[in-house]
Amino acid sequence: MNNKIIFILISAFIIGCVGIGGYLGIYIIGKETGEYNYDLTIPMAVGSILGIIIFLFFSMWNKKRNGNVPEFDERSVILMKRYLLIVLYVVLFGSGAALLILYSMGVYLIETGMLIVCLMVLYIIIGFGAFVTKRL
Repeated sequence: MNNKIIFILISAFIIGCVGIGGYLGIYIIGKETGEYNYDLTIPMAVGSILGIIIFLFFSMWNKKRNGNVPEFDERSVILMKRYLLIVLYVVLFGSGAALLILYSMGVYLIETGMLIVCLMVLYIIIGFGAFVTKRL
């Protein structure tokens, strides 16, 4: 297959995933409030399409600026693999240790909202670390 066709298919898949996530969010909000506000689909669709357009613009700009220079070489791939392997075990053992500490302190129930916040912070930290590792 041509690279352009693959790129279009990947973009369509990402827009579809964002759309499904948006509809799921609208459904969850509607289930909580009792009113399903499908007027939110327009900003959701416009936002996902606008995001893909911005990504395409920056991708074409980067390709025009750098030419055919690859973003990753062998050294970057090895650094990224090492970083992600270390992060896997740090997060795994760190989460386990945090749960054991909470259990020993007498916390037996954890609110779902706090779990979401904790995971969001972990994702942000891992993302920043991956960005720094990519730049090394």
